[in-house]
Amino acid sequence: MAERSREIDETARLLAAVERHAPDAIALARFMAENPEIALEEREASARYAAWLERLGFSVVRASAGLETAFVARRGGPAPLRIALLAEMDALPEIGHACGHNLSGPASLLAAAAIVEVLAPGSVEVLVVGCPAEEIGLGKRRLVEAGTFEGVHAALMAHASDMRRAHRLFLGNRKFELVYLGRAAHAAAYPEEGVNALDGVVQLLVGIGLLRQQLSRSARVHAIVSEGGRSPNVIPERAVAKVWVRALDDVTLESVTQRVLACARGAAEASGTRLEVVETPGTSPPMRPNLALAALYRRQLERLGLRETDHPPDAKIGSSDITHVSRVVPTIHPNFPIGERLELHTREFARAAASESGRAGLLEAARALSLTVAELARSPEAREAVAREAASGRATQPVAPTR
Repeated sequence: MAERSREIDETARLLAAVERHAPDAIALARFMAENPEIALEEREASARYAAWLERLGFSVVRASAGLETAFVARRGGPAPLRIALLAEMDALPEIGHACGHNLSGPASLLAAAAIVEVLAPGSVEVLVVGCPAEEIGLGKRRLVEAGTFEGVHAALMAHASDMRRAHRLFLGNRKFELVYLGRAAHAAAYPEEGVNALDGVVQLLVGIGLLRQQLSRSARVHAIVSEGGRSPNVIPERAVAKVWVRALDDVTLESVTQRVLACARGAAEASGTRLEVVETPGTSPPMRPNLALAALYRRQLERLGLRETDHPPDAKIGSSDITHVSRVVPTIHPNFPIGERLELHTREFARAAASESGRAGLLEAARALSLTVAELARSPEAREAVAREAASGRATQPVAPTR
């Protein structure tokens, strides 16, 4: 009974702390919406994140992992629990915060503020990791490679959406530039002297189109022609397709990648062109879920009286560099709603991220994240369940399929 009373008191104090610090987080979210900064140019957002955390007593190391706008802030420890709250910051070119990072980043900072104010210093060490360049798939990968997450027991953040779900997945992503090289010629006077590089790209796209019939529903292939010649009366000597391959698991991602590359080689053979394959930056592995950690977050939603929407974890998903983090530490990336029937990367989403419903979503995320960390700090059993699932390399329950 006494333990239950302490838990109730701690919950109330955490929620009160979120409310006290909320004006600063909301002001930061509003500033970011009005002053969006694209990947690797998030100087003002990063500086404001770091300054706020320093006022809260965090020690901040700027320019982490060789990235000007990345940082790692620490407070507390040594402790039985070391958690990382991930704070994204970049916007999209032309359409601003159409992915809602002006909400998810401040939500992590707000959760951190409540945690360090309420939880005993010896119970948890808090890292807030400033993560730039999510939109180009770079920041978190570089932070992982720099060893930022060594010794971390769990990494958490929440992302704006039109859904509320504790567990969501991400597709792994491999990106290629497929360059076809031929021989230029006058298309009317000397067509027999040319080797049409664009024919290679066209046959590649036909091959991919036919391949899609045999792909599992967990795989995606997208392609565009990024270069295809400059004048109809000149046979193109160079043509380029950009191709992305995505899948929910490593085996499928590798298998589909090899089949797409086989289509590329076949197109070169058939068109008489020479193929150059360049794998471009920003690739990421599939998300490695930790359902024990997601279940903790789900319990906090229930305590807050919030019901998840009816969306399975593989519905309406793309790719993110957070999957690199999930490969080295138990990680969750739940969704909080900021409106209905919204689509990421649209002007409508950017408007929602700057609205009252966006600010309400920010507060929901901060409350649920802080309560999740508190339960991890209180419960050795919860920490053991999360660690055991991570060590096994398997989810503790099956992933729900798309309906």
